[in-house]
Amino acid sequence: MWLNMVFLPYIPIRLKDVMVEPVITLHGEAELMDVVKLMAEKDIGCIVVVNNDRKVCGIISERDIIKALGSKSFLENLKVKDVMSKDIMCMEEHRPIVEALRIMLANKIRHLPVVDSENKLRGIVSLRDIAGSVFMSLMTILSYVISNRT
Repeated sequence: MWLNMVFLPYIPIRLKDVMVEPVITLHGEAELMDVVKLMAEKDIGCIVVVNNDRKVCGIISERDIIKALGSKSFLENLKVKDVMSKDIMCMEEHRPIVEALRIMLANKIRHLPVVDSENKLRGIVSLRDIAGSVFMSLMTILSYVISNRT
């Protein structure tokens, strides 16, 4: 795969530095129409599905909802657990953003739940969050280099 051949430099930014918290979550028994309304109201692209211990069970994204519409043509009476992505990846909050970026690109995912050492949900990071953080870091470095030119 091309991504394994690309050198991604080490950037000393951890997921905990860029993750969004608190995370909007739901249980798998929630109605899918409630998810659609909540995502529109909060202007978000996904909702993390957790159990009572705040451990991640799945994630429901805009893509999952579109797939449900394509196969069922209606959303009434569907539960989150019926359409959520269940086999999802999470990363611990101390991991560097470059590792998250590699996983996200290799697996074609846009949102990655961030967990603590007990696998409890702590935050969420998106490709946009990572891109923004890297951009700001590069701009800071560039500004420093330009201001210290002799």
